[in-house]
Amino acid sequence: MTKTPTERYGDVAVIFHWLIAIFIIGLLAIGKYMTSLDEADVVRFELTQWHKSFGLTVLFLSVLRLAWRFTHRPPPEPASIPNWQQRVAGIAHTLLYVLMFAIPVTGWIMSSASPLNIDTILFNVVTIPHLPPFSDLPNKAEIAENFHEYHELAGNLLILILLAHIGAALKHHLIDKDTILVRMLPNWASKPFKVKITALTAGIAALTGALVMYANADNQSALLAAGDSEVSFIADVTGDATPGAFTETSVTATIDTSTPANSSIVALVTTASLTSDNSQVAGSLPDSDWFDVEGFPEARFESTSITGIDDATLQVEGELTIKSTTQAVSFPMTLSTEDDGKQVARGEFDIDRQAYDIGMDSQSTEEYVGFNVTVRFRFDIGQSAQ
Repeated sequence: MTKTPTERYGDVAVIFHWLIAIFIIGLLAIGKYMTSLDEADVVRFELTQWHKSFGLTVLFLSVLRLAWRFTHRPPPEPASIPNWQQRVAGIAHTLLYVLMFAIPVTGWIMSSASPLNIDTILFNVVTIPHLPPFSDLPNKAEIAENFHEYHELAGNLLILILLAHIGAALKHHLIDKDTILVRMLPNWASKPFKVKITALTAGIAALTGALVMYANADNQSALLAAGDSEVSFIADVTGDATPGAFTETSVTATIDTSTPANSSIVALVTTASLTSDNSQVAGSLPDSDWFDVEGFPEARFESTSITGIDDATLQVEGELTIKSTTQAVSFPMTLSTEDDGKQVARGEFDIDRQAYDIGMDSQSTEEYVGFNVTVRFRFDIGQSAQ
């Protein structure tokens, strides 16, 4: 079928269309798969960073695409297309544009407001700042949860519209046999199009090379994500050092060894998972006077600042919440590699059970149970950027 130049979209519009399509398919596929993984899975953390990278790239390309669209008139619709189909297509295209902005923006807000405070590392190289003022709002956890729902809803809606968009394009091509699909396909027979593709490829190669050089520079951080975790404690019970542990814990962390201030740690402990070889301790600690596991099913630690002591040690400042009390804690955390090559973070700190109102009704003195309790932790870390 012979086509006049006005029947085709311009080369730049075609390139924008297919670039954005590739990144959208990538972010949707990664997003659906990563959410099926356990939250403590290192792979999920790595995929989350790639998902956010694809989303921000879609946002950037969409801004450029929209600017190009406003300054370059698209080809007219074929005269054979009924008016109602043109109106439906216009609504679908408008929704696509809205979602191409809404999905990255809602994701960015969700990440910025998240209590986990995990940085977005664009393609594991460039740190993207949180959107102000969401990271500093007092109700940021609620905002993050709300925008998580908006983000998921927008993603599902985009999938439906994309399926309809693809189905309509195939219907026009295979059944109606018009030029709707063909006019958006790359024109490989055109020399100007080949020049633009060559220039784009060279630009991507140069940008990739620059990012690799930056990634290998001294100022590039090693980004680590938390994996399996263990939390235990030692209490003085009738003069004996009595150990205990929590079997259900999770840690989400980013550890920037080059710039420790960019690091963050959030740990959650299910209080009902408490165990101890001392049957009296194991039986008493879940009670309301002690951990009150029914009223307070989780204990939580969130770092507030992390600084470097040496290459293998970080000083962690944070807030520990047990029951209804939150207290500041501080401790050194060591990073090491075990014989099997697994990277591990370890640390310990002391708490005063008086400060958390633990056992103060039945054991208000140290006669049988000491006030000081040593908390120890360990979690696996997996390297996701060099």
